[in-house]
Amino acid sequence: MATFEIDPHIKINVLVESFRLASKVLSKFGLHCASCGINKFETLEQGVNSHGLRMEPVMAALLYARDKNEVPEVSKEDTMPLRRRPGEFNRRAKIKHLIPVMSGKGGVGKSLTTSLLAVALRRKNYRVGILDADVTGPSIPRFFGLTGRLMIEPDPNAPPPPPGQQPKGLMIPAMTKAAIQVVSSNLLTDREDTAMIWRGPILSGVIRQFYEQVMWSDLDYLLVDLPPGTSDAPLTVLQSLRVDGVVLVTMPQRLATMIVRKAANLVHQLKKPIIGVIENMSYFEAPDTGTRYEIFGPSYAQDVADLAGAPVLARLPIDPTVVEYADHGRIEDLEGPLYDAMATNLLQALENAPTSKETEIVSLI
Repeated sequence: MATFEIDPHIKINVLVESFRLASKVLSKFGLHCASCGINKFETLEQGVNSHGLRMEPVMAALLYARDKNEVPEVSKEDTMPLRRRPGEFNRRAKIKHLIPVMSGKGGVGKSLTTSLLAVALRRKNYRVGILDADVTGPSIPRFFGLTGRLMIEPDPNAPPPPPGQQPKGLMIPAMTKAAIQVVSSNLLTDREDTAMIWRGPILSGVIRQFYEQVMWSDLDYLLVDLPPGTSDAPLTVLQSLRVDGVVLVTMPQRLATMIVRKAANLVHQLKKPIIGVIENMSYFEAPDTGTRYEIFGPSYAQDVADLAGAPVLARLPIDPTVVEYADHGRIEDLEGPLYDAMATNLLQALENAPTSKETEIVSLI
């Protein structure tokens, strides 16, 4: 029987390694970070807070399991994260920073870059969400191993519906193992290969719903994975939401660079800040010699950054390991100093950007 002390400041990975029932107890509360790569970075208190839970029942269950050597029953109420209806007057979800990730061109790895950035921010103990605005080509759920449909709950503050109609519903974001909240069109259907045959105005409406009609928790960073191009969807986000700064994703190819420059010009025309540039597929590093090969040609990251008036946050290599982790829904288990540095550079760029007030979600419909 375990006799060691359990307190909110113990690292999750230490707790799980030292106490065999800890992982089962934490899983009862939906704290699946006990089995993912984030657990070595977070204390129990940080993990509980990131999932929006209360510490008291989690501690009580862990202490019971330690003393009785069995996993206790947990009430459903204690497993429900605290979420806030965006439009509720006195309990609005607060998002400190809203950052669209944009490319202008498809195929540059923007969704993967968004996912890597989200995971790197979580490793720094920030509360992170992803709004997958690439409605017709969503890939975020696959990277995180998310399946099934988003839960819908009735809006408790909506007026009674007319007779014969259902009450207005609010979506509950999917939660990854590491407590990254995700809303995506691929989580509206039971099959990930279902085609969303929607025209522009409908796409814009869906994106607004993903922002407004969702029970988000309070977040430090909400990353918006924008679809390629400079049409309806990016315009909806850039014009309707209070954006703290845009991250541009490019790759070392003249055509891609030219189109990303178009995206940068759009952002400038809308008078929104660009806070950084990330060049994906920048080079390949041979595992045996460490030699770098520029498969797609020389880097144009600094050229794009100069046009954008923003720093280069990272040059990401072509890495088969990243593809393997993403294809198997294990992107949160991927570690590396390059991704941590990318997140650190983003935080520094935000610090250097003009100060913006904390974002409150407001009704867009």
